[in-house]
Amino acid sequence: RDTILMIAMSFAKKRRHSRSAFGSSIAEMPVVLWAIFIALLFPLAILTSMGYRASIVYFATDAACRKASKAPSFTEAQTRAATTMTADLAAFPGISNVVPALSIKIKSLTSGSYTTSTTVLPAGSVNTSQNIYFVILGVDADIDPLVHFAGGFMGLNVPGLTGPYTLHFASQAYVENPNGLTE
Repeated sequence: RDTILMIAMSFAKKRRHSRSAFGSSIAEMPVVLWAIFIALLFPLAILTSMGYRASIVYFATDAACRKASKAPSFTEAQTRAATTMTADLAAFPGISNVVPALSIKIKSLTSGSYTTSTTVLPAGSVNTSQNIYFVILGVDADIDPLVHFAGGFMGLNVPGLTGPYTLHFASQAYVENPNGLTE
């Protein structure tokens, strides 16, 4: 009988000291909110801003390449590409060290092979019955993250987290005036 009484008293003590499940969420809420906002949403915002800036450079590269393909000469095409890139990216912060490089791609209609030239073609070398001519605009640009973490991440320099991330973009378009590639 004493043992049964002692067991009943121990159960009664445990019931009196048991905690309610309703108050525990208040104690855990700051940790959960910190994990959601700092550990998940903040890196996502940094990644989103870099993707936004990269898409801006991509569309500026495409627009500059299309304007260059309509130029009457290759030197004018280089000028149009550079001024279009500068004008399109001037309003957007976080994009730096933009270096456009325009080249000519000559694709043979018979063999399908191609050659690339970064300079004006020699006079009389354009043959539109044997070749198709394209301009290719390659752009190197630094995309800055939304927030720079000074001093490195765990002692490391991580592009896109501690500094800018360098990307290469390329676009090509059919040349509308192939005879102008010699000028």
